[in-house]
Amino acid sequence: MTEAGSEAREKLVMVIDDERTVLQALNLLLQMWGYRVIAAESEGEAVERLSALDERPHAILADYRLREGRTGVQAIDRIRTEVGTHVPAVIITGDTSTDGIREARARGLTILQKPVLPPHLQAVLGKALQGTSGDPPPDSSASEPPARGAPA
Repeated sequence: MTEAGSEAREKLVMVIDDERTVLQALNLLLQMWGYRVIAAESEGEAVERLSALDERPHAILADYRLREGRTGVQAIDRIRTEVGTHVPAVIITGDTSTDGIREARARGLTILQKPVLPPHLQAVLGKALQGTSGDPPPDSSASEPPARGAPA
């Protein structure tokens, strides 16, 4: 296993996406990279799984649009509240509404537009995980891709 893979093995990533196939693909991809994964199809399920595990995630990947009219931003806020600390987070979305993107940026979240190429996701996740000390990142919008799905 590579050095990055052995570091990933220690990291727990929460993935929230209401599209089961996307959730399964992200789960598999992250496990292949060596991460431990908690996968959930909704905000409520994410909180339940996290409570049962009694461990805080090192990062959160969430789709912007979730079930029951909820957003990934709301899910991230709730998880951060539940664990009592800042958890680095990335919104992955196909939504191009400026309101949603503005809301996510206002919370210091990195935004990736679907489709996201695996090497780019790996780089953005790695950068997010560098700041797992519990302090908010200084400016996470700098890690957005220059173009839709383009590699970093």
